[in-house]
Parts: sequence; C-alpha cells; structure tokens
Amino acid sequence: MAKDLVYLLKKAAKKLEEFDFGAATKLYSEALEVQPGNIAASMGLAMVYNRTEKPLDALKILGKIWEAVSAPKNKATPAAMATVLAQVGLAQQQLGKWADALQSYRKAHALTPSDEVAGKIKQLQSLVEMPEPIQQLIQQAMQQHRAGKLDMAVKLYQAALQLNQDHPDALHGLGMVMREKKESNSAMALVQQAIVLEPERADFYNDLGMIFQDRGELEKAINFHKRALRLQVTFAPAYINLGVAYKRLGQLDDAINAYQEALKLQPDMPETHNNLGNLLRLKGDTDGAREALSRALALRPNYLAARQNLEAVEQLLSGTQNNLGSEEPLATSVPKPATRKTKGSKKGSDTTCSVESKTAPVKPGKAK
Repeated sequence: MAKDLVYLLKKAAKKLEEFDFGAATKLYSEALEVQPGNIAASMGLAMVYNRTEKPLDALKILGKIWEAVSAPKNKATPAAMATVLAQVGLAQQQLGKWADALQSYRKAHALTPSDEVAGKIKQLQSLVEMPEPIQQLIQQAMQQHRAGKLDMAVKLYQAALQLNQDHPDALHGLGMVMREKKESNSAMALVQQAIVLEPERADFYNDLGMIFQDRGELEKAINFHKRALRLQVTFAPAYINLGVAYKRLGQLDDAINAYQEALKLQPDMPETHNNLGNLLRLKGDTDGAREALSRALALRPNYLAARQNLEAVEQLLSGTQNNLGSEEPLATSVPKPATRKTKGSKKGSDTTCSVESKTAPVKPGKAK
C-alpha cells in the first residue's frame, strides 16, 4: 500500500507541474482513498483548487491541514507550516479577503522568509493599509456591474479614470461594461488601451477576443485568445472561448480539442462538459456525447441544457433525430450579466467567457 501511495503522489506532483490539473486531481484523490487524510495528497489537492480558481474548496482542505501540522505532537517543520499558510493566503486573496490574505502571508514569511511571499505582502499592504480612492471606486463599479446596474458602473469607472486616466483595471472594467451595453467600438478601444498599459494580462487579451467574437470577426478573436494562452498556459477561459470561435467557424475538431484542454485545467465545469457533449453529438460520436453530458449532469443534476442535450442523444440512438442543442461554454465569472448568447440553431447556442479583473496588482501571467 505504501508503495502505491508513493507512486500516486509522485505521479500527481508531476501532473501538477505539467499543469494537467484534471489528472492531478484524480491521482491525489486516489492517494486519499489509499490513505485518507494523507497530508501530502491533501496539500496537492488544495494547490490544484487554488490554481483552478476554486479557493473555497482549497480553504476547506487547508483548514484541516493546518490543524494537523500546527498540532505540537506532529512537530511540522517551519517550512511546511509556511507552505500551508501561503496557500491559505492565496485562496483568501482570490476571494477578495485581502486583509486576511495579508495576515496569512505575513505569518508564512515569519516562519520561512520567501521572496515570492514578500512580494505578495508588498502588493497587498497598500490596498489593505492605505486603500486609494481609485481602488474603492473600481471595487464599487465591479459590484454594480455584477448587479446589472450598468449605468452606475459606467459612472464609477469614469470617476476612477478622472483620478488616473491610465489605470488599466478601470479601462478594462469600463470596456467590459460597454461591451455589455452593445457599444463594441468603445469597448474595443478601452480594452486595447488597457493592454497597452499592461501587456502581460491574459484576461485582457481574452476579453478583447470576446469583443471580436461579438463583431463576428472570429479569426481575430482566435488570435487574441491564443495570445492570452501564450501569456498564461493555464488560463481555461481562453480555451473555452477558442472552442466557441472554432465552432462558429465550423471547425468542430478544433473546438473539441479546445474544450478538452479546458477540462484538463478545470475538470469540474459542467458547462464545458455540456458543450463538448453537444459537439460530439454533432460529430456523430453518440457514445462520447452521452458520457460528456452525463458528466455534466453528475456535476449539476438540475442542469436543464445538459438534460435536453442528453435526451437528444438518446433520441438519436433510438432513431428519432433532434437537431436542436443547447450550449453554454461557461457561466462567466465577470459580473454575471456579461454574457452573450446567440439565437439557437441546430448547432446550439454559445456564450463567451470572461474572468473578473482583480484590482490587486497580481498579474495572471504568473504561476500561482
């Protein structure tokens, strides 16, 4: 059993280094079946969750790990404890709990000094201890955008830009609101300005690609989604949007490959399983379609679109064709109204996927 556990942990760690988060998740989960509560497997799983933007799941695991490693009887090394605290800080930072994240990073740095953690402390100090009015305005604008109050969001972003006309997050945020208001020329100009000011932001390139998709300029959209991936190879939303663009161009094999890459990074996205299943159905792979759609329903039992698509597959298998399909590449994590759905057709309908811009100056191009 010990040999199996060591093998699983080594293989999982390798997959984590290769950014194959789906395989890493499976292997760490298998290790925990061999030895429930194993700290190395639990820690690896928490790191996967942090890297796939599931901070709440990461924190649940990290809380249990911290209880174990901080117990006097376990005599954990300072380095091990610092690693746990740094991951806690990363999860808290993703949740926008900057004061908590700063405290966790400071504790980690006190146990084992690290240049990386010191950098995160420096980044968060100004936001937590000396918050600038512009950061407060951007946060308020993002909240209004989430609530669908677009006009108020515009006013708040414009107020932020009066304080600093070259603030990339304010320009980008305003651009995404203008996109939702169907003002694509303004949206494009604003996001392009943000890219000029901060050219290493994968989310900026991804969102510019979304604007080109809105305009029907799919080849240009594909170029920008690929540029996002060159900056951050683990940026799953760009793979989602590549799938959308390729499908609209009729390049179904490329679309399927893009969705499969997204699922390697974030294997528990029901929307992507649904889309992949719908594409496989269009390709005539009914067994693959059934498997993908069943997985979507396992992840979200009340997922109506996936259920309808699975029914369509069953009708195909029984000889009763149904050419309609429903697709949602990914529920956007930008303020929720920022999605766009095209009219239904026999190929299904599509939305594009964005990621909420963080006002904390942490660039997505950096590995977490």
